[in-house]
Amino acid sequence: MEYERYILQIMREAYPDGMPLRKIVLNVYNITNTLFERQSLSRVHRLVAEWLRAESRKSGGAVCKMDLRGWYKLNESSPQVEQLLLDFTVAEDDRWML
Repeated sequence: MEYERYILQIMREAYPDGMPLRKIVLNVYNITNTLFERQSLSRVHRLVAEWLRAESRKSGGAVCKMDLRGWYKLNESSPQVEQLLLDFTVAEDDRWML
């Protein structure tokens, strides 16, 4: 899916709290909508909702449903999420790594 990377990035920023589908869709829409490549909000909503629904049904999927209707969060037991949460980027205060 073309939006999977963006969805996981957004969900990682919201970790450990979840997010409602509406906010995930709007964030993906804002990331992908550029001056030269316009996206339809309804298309983005459909694709994001389909991916979240399919991924949350998998036993080892990257996301899972929350108790609230329409809310999703990262599935901490997923190997894909474990790798995602291990972020080895250089922080500004870590000058010794440069």
